[in-house]
Amino acid sequence: MSVSRRSVDGGIEQRLGGGRYAIGATAFLNRYDDVIVSVGKSLRDASQYKTDNISNARSQGLELTVDTRATSALTVRGNWVFLSTEILSVDGLAGIAPPPFKVGDPLLRRPPRQGAIDVTFTRGRFAAFADLIARSHVLDVEPNYGASGGLFTNPAYAVGNIGVTVRLLHGIDVFGRVLNVTDRYYEEALGFPALRRSGMVGVRVVTGR
Repeated sequence: MSVSRRSVDGGIEQRLGGGRYAIGATAFLNRYDDVIVSVGKSLRDASQYKTDNISNARSQGLELTVDTRATSALTVRGNWVFLSTEILSVDGLAGIAPPPFKVGDPLLRRPPRQGAIDVTFTRGRFAAFADLIARSHVLDVEPNYGASGGLFTNPAYAVGNIGVTVRLLHGIDVFGRVLNVTDRYYEEALGFPALRRSGMVGVRVVTGR
């Protein structure tokens, strides 16, 4: 896919408590021009070709971040993104978007809200983590037929993971992980179920010269 992109972003970060805490915000705006699409009957007045670089879209939003070192052993990081996307008119046709979209529809698989929080604890030979990843609903397509099969809503989800690591010897760690702790059914992309609750254990060996 050929596409022209224009982007503007800017942000601020403020550290507090002698650098132990940091909060930040970044605003961004992206404009996508010359996206290649198939030219069907509804777009025949926009181009003489079967495919052409005539589609357009935009996205804009705000990302908030928090980074805290509550103690020498405990760190908490989080981020949350507010996103707005919009399909725009094709070149030369006001109010017309490539089917099956309408002008103003959001882009596929771009959640209006998403974020994560990550907690890590480290002391001596022991380390542990817990994280939570969340995403709001998104516009999606049926995987077998793509956009020609229509548009669907892929529901929101939140998934947590946990893990521990213990250092036995220098360069040798034993670790365990539990993913999707609550055994949540969800699909990152519509039609492709993610792995349900799963666990793993292993040994990591680090060698060097």
